[in-house]
Amino acid sequence: MKYIYGPVPSRRLGNSLGIDPIPSKTCNYQCIYCQLGKTTNFTNIRKNFFPKNLIIAELERAIELYENSIDYITFVGSGEPTLYKDLKDLILKAKELSNKPICVITNGSLLDQKEIQEALLFSDLVLPSLDAGDKKSFIRINRPHPSLKYKNIIQGFKSFKKIFKGQFWIEVMLIRGVNDSKEELLKIKEKIDLINPDRIDINVPIRPPVEKWVKIPDKNTLSILNEVFIDYSNINFPEEGKFRVYSLNFEDELISILERHPMRQDQIVETFSSPTFNKNEIISQLKKLKFQKKIKDIYYINQIFWKLDTDKNGANN
Repeated sequence: MKYIYGPVPSRRLGNSLGIDPIPSKTCNYQCIYCQLGKTTNFTNIRKNFFPKNLIIAELERAIELYENSIDYITFVGSGEPTLYKDLKDLILKAKELSNKPICVITNGSLLDQKEIQEALLFSDLVLPSLDAGDKKSFIRINRPHPSLKYKNIIQGFKSFKKIFKGQFWIEVMLIRGVNDSKEELLKIKEKIDLINPDRIDINVPIRPPVEKWVKIPDKNTLSILNEVFIDYSNINFPEEGKFRVYSLNFEDELISILERHPMRQDQIVETFSSPTFNKNEIISQLKKLKFQKKIKDIYYINQIFWKLDTDKNGANN
């Protein structure tokens, strides 16, 4: 499938069926910690990047196959999902096809727009990110499109939370030496208190980030977190479980996942192992794709991760 992936294991949502209506690395942010690599289509213009009817056709098939094994239907993936112009129609169609809760994972940059608010009101869970407590840190961490203004984004969070009947969780990505000091965390907490989310998730870059200098905070940050935030959810642990695939074509299925989600080597082996396709054969295929410059391996926090080789393969850019 091209627009639907999973179900995939999620640290917060259980088994999540992903809807990805955005081309790879199409975003209005260029976050320093992005796991997908450099934003190659840097835009803040909303449009229907793919035909809506094709996305819906795949969604119908996926729900027919997996509805009994999913916990959430989630709009997320290769870029910022709120850039899809007819997102509201896709959310309504998902609710028509399934009684599973709908989640939208977003950077939250467009929540000040009435059209976006009206679309997301039909979801059950909205999960935006807020990594900075002021404009300066926002620009340093998220490297936003020039048309985006920090104060408008915060106002969008506040106004949407007031009218939204579902759950509103804010995720904060912490980076060593950037936003993990007590001073920076107090600024973030001040903004979060104004928004009043239902939950705060604290995350760290557990997958290889686009900027190699980005590091996970030191352990002593935990005591500062406890002092500043007091009540929060720690989600800085790897997800566990198999990724669902739709065919026996190893390359196509692997590339489809890696476009949206770097994978640990042990995850790839677990996902694709079968009586006729063992660990050694899987690793051999990984090395072959690496030689063809389609994927690359990265050693990060004592684990081997596989990502698309976007640096050298123009087809993946």
